[in-house]
Amino acid sequence: MAIRYAYPNRTLIRRIAKLDYVVDADLPDQTEHILELGDRLSGLYGERFLQDAPSLFKTGVIQPPRFASAEALTLWLELEYIPREPRLLSPGAMSNAPDRFDGFHSFNLCCRAKADSGRHTTNLRTYVTDRRVFEYWVDGDWAAANRLMGLIRTQLAHEPCANGHPGPCAADHIGPISLGFSHRPEFQLLCTQCNSAKNNRMTHRDVLKLGAVEDSGGQVISWHSRPTWDRCRARVYDDETALRLSKLLRDNRHTLMSILKAVYDEGHFALLLSLLNLEYANYDVGFEGLHAEGGYTSFESISHVPQTTVYVLEQKARRCRVAFETLSTYWQKTSRNAFVVSDAAVERQVAEALAVLSENRPRMAAIDDIVGPGLAAEAVEGLDNRFRRAIAALPDAWPPHFSETLARLDGAMGRVGELLSQAWDDERYVRSPWTTE
Repeated sequence: MAIRYAYPNRTLIRRIAKLDYVVDADLPDQTEHILELGDRLSGLYGERFLQDAPSLFKTGVIQPPRFASAEALTLWLELEYIPREPRLLSPGAMSNAPDRFDGFHSFNLCCRAKADSGRHTTNLRTYVTDRRVFEYWVDGDWAAANRLMGLIRTQLAHEPCANGHPGPCAADHIGPISLGFSHRPEFQLLCTQCNSAKNNRMTHRDVLKLGAVEDSGGQVISWHSRPTWDRCRARVYDDETALRLSKLLRDNRHTLMSILKAVYDEGHFALLLSLLNLEYANYDVGFEGLHAEGGYTSFESISHVPQTTVYVLEQKARRCRVAFETLSTYWQKTSRNAFVVSDAAVERQVAEALAVLSENRPRMAAIDDIVGPGLAAEAVEGLDNRFRRAIAALPDAWPPHFSETLARLDGAMGRVGELLSQAWDDERYVRSPWTTE
């Protein structure tokens, strides 16, 4: 199979399935080359398919022309579409060298989900789930970050990749939010191949960039991951040690999720709501002078205009729903390669935090009762309505016992960071060139 991005992914196959004249028997699978696919469907459906082809193959950065013939479509797919690696196509082979094999051989798309455990569908979905979970539990102006990501797709996608490759490019968090870094309005531009290769790992360059931002006064890491970052950042001097720090932060994430799940299981939902930074939805964010510099986003100014539209409440309710859903979903996978870092000191501080919440439960009982149990069993519409009512009941300021609770949780994560830093040379985190993860 071709190494290039030349095979339809699930999104493209779904688009084809929506064409009312295409029967199920003619739908492609993910191993049919896009040139063969275009030629076959043009032959089967003729002019109707050629008329629909521009909208079928359209992406946020690629606007196909009209096609007068099947030959014109094939020529365009071969010379223009495939080289731009659109999001609707997948590569036929992926080696992920040198982590797997010797850097020359790879598994083909047709069998890699079965033969290569690292590319197993379940594992790939787990990464997406982990990122999606942490998108809601990290610090940072998420509204501004989301707006900037949208602008990158429409304005900067054709800028060169931060690694020097041609576009199209997408926004990449310099510090992966799945490792606890802030969801903030600064990104590097990475092409599809570089973005896929990076996954949730940092390079030495990433650590240097984040350190420079932090040294200039910026916040790059969330409260729960800062202790591990602060203790280990200076130990990174190459890509191997950057990967080691990534692994430490992955276990830090897993440990935090266990603590948040304990709060969830005890029914202290208002405390969890306080961690979602809902206030950022109150502003319409704009960027002036947006451009790319050396593969990174840059802008002259950022504006925050207060907004009180109905959409603000809808945005907050959805954020709450997805955050709570993903927190629950995270723990449905039992084979995740991570473990909870803890000792008596961590357990004591978590227990004290839960005790403070229990002693002051009457103060937040109204909100806790609105959110209530049974979240996993309720339909989306019902959950959104439930969170709308909870948001409307939120106080103007969080009660003092929340600060006391968070201080204890901060102490627990501080101890976790200390334990992880002591494990810097542990075999779990030290990468061997003769083993694969």
